[in-house]
Amino acid sequence: MSQKEQNAPVRLGLIGAGNIARQHLLAAARLPETVTVAGLTSRTRSRAEALAGEFGVPLVAENPAELVRAAKPDALMVLVPPQTMASMAIACMDYGLPLFLEKPVGLSVAEAESAAAEAGRRGARTMVGFNRRHYTVFRQGARLIRERGRLLAVHVEGNERMAQVRGLNRFPDEVLRAWLFANATHTIDLLRYFGGEPQELHALCSSLREPLGDQFAACLRFSGGALGSYTANWHSPGGWGVVLKGEGVTVEFKPLESGRATYADGTTLAIEPEADDQGVKAGFIGQLRAFAGLVRTGVLPAPSLDLAGALLTMRLAGRLAAA
Repeated sequence: MSQKEQNAPVRLGLIGAGNIARQHLLAAARLPETVTVAGLTSRTRSRAEALAGEFGVPLVAENPAELVRAAKPDALMVLVPPQTMASMAIACMDYGLPLFLEKPVGLSVAEAESAAAEAGRRGARTMVGFNRRHYTVFRQGARLIRERGRLLAVHVEGNERMAQVRGLNRFPDEVLRAWLFANATHTIDLLRYFGGEPQELHALCSSLREPLGDQFAACLRFSGGALGSYTANWHSPGGWGVVLKGEGVTVEFKPLESGRATYADGTTLAIEPEADDQGVKAGFIGQLRAFAGLVRTGVLPAPSLDLAGALLTMRLAGRLAAA
């Protein structure tokens, strides 16, 4: 981008007009100096037109090719259902634009490998929407651990409410069968986000009803020396949670959107979301800023993941299921 273009808001083209697209549009509306939505497209034109009308998007295109031709975006945000994400991601690489890809990047390790390999072959600039990596409370909690020394251990609890999910009648069977990749990778990725890359993994998996497993227990050793554990029970009450153990401090997030630090002397400190995570889906403003940075500089800011990084999380999920 030229210097003039560097100073202008990044022009985004959105592919998809479902609820997740609406959440991204809400975040974009908070960053008018950083991004502007130049147009959108969806297989359901009426939905695209309604969303464009709500957010003042100037163009509704018939398809991605027309979107690129007519809106002239600097980058594309691919916000399609998980069962079509990998193929759409690969197709959109033809346009040569930076791509934001909503998570998951596929419903299997093989699909993620295919998309990541194609991105590598073409030199595509990508970012995958693991929005929890951009939670302001997580950044604060990690800082509190570092202030006292090093991270000693990470525990992630990744329970899924499968009875409720199936009762919604919202997801096709192929997504439900692959729920480990479609949704549970959000919490599995937090092992890598906080702990780094696993060097050792010892896992157990069993299945009450789900084909890839629905009861998981694992212990890990990370490259930085910290230990980790992961548990998930998909047919028992409970939500998501993270516990970080440091030198003289424990930081807990349950639910994930707020936290509390407890120190060795018994004092506690509440960890509350910062302004970026208030009034919009948490992490969405942070990840949108990161994507704009990728578009402007060609470099993806930490702690974001590109397709190659997202593939590592998918592979970790696959190792949990294979146990």
